Formats: sequence, structure tokens, C-alpha cells
Amino acid sequence: MALDEFSDVQEDPFVEIIAGTQPGKIIHQDDDKKFALIENIHPEAAIHWLAVPYEDGVNTEGLHHDNRERFLDLIDYAIEAAKAQVEGYPLLQHGFSIKFHCGAFETIPHAKLHILSTE
Repeated sequence: MALDEFSDVQEDPFVEIIAGTQPGKIIHQDDDKKFALIENIHPEAAIHWLAVPYEDGVNTEGLHHDNRERFLDLIDYAIEAAKAQVEGYPLLQHGFSIKFHCGAFETIPHAKLHILSTE
């Protein structure tokens, strides 16, 4: 998959993981919708994934303000993709939480939604 149409600068770790140029565990990918679920390297729960759009250059708040439809598509993708993983990840049978980080709390300026298993 060529991500050139999304980014000329490959400094975004999520773009690099999706492109296969940086290590990372991809749980699910949707090349049509251009979203992926990636395992968080600093988990806050037994299951902690990040739903990310393929494109970089916009943080979560920027996506919300500049492209509301894409923002809502990210939420839909995250919920649907996480639910589809229940068979392989039984902890999700008990449900999961989703959250966004905004402002200075968003350490990597790439739009993302956190998916966390309930404990």
C-alpha cells in the first residue's frame, strides 16, 4: 500500500507502522476506509488499541473541527472494528471504553481514538 498520497514526510509513527517501515502490531486494517487499529506501546489496560486514520498532519481536535465527517467515521470504525475482534480477544466480551486525548494531553499529534478493555 502506498501512503504517499497521505504524507510526504514519514515522521509520524502511526503512518510508518501502517506502511510497515516501523515495528508495531496492527490489529485490524481497512484499506477502503483508510483506518487501522494499532496496539498501544504504552498500554493503560490489558487491551489498549489506537484507532487511527491513515493520513497524518492533523491531530484529534483538528480532525474534529476541520473534517467532522471523517472524525465521526473514525468513531464508527473504532467501535465496529473493536467489536469484530471479540472472538480473538475474549476480554472484549465484557465491553470496552473509548476515549480521545486533546490539547497538550495528545502527545503525538495524529488523530486517534483509544480503545481500552474494561478491567
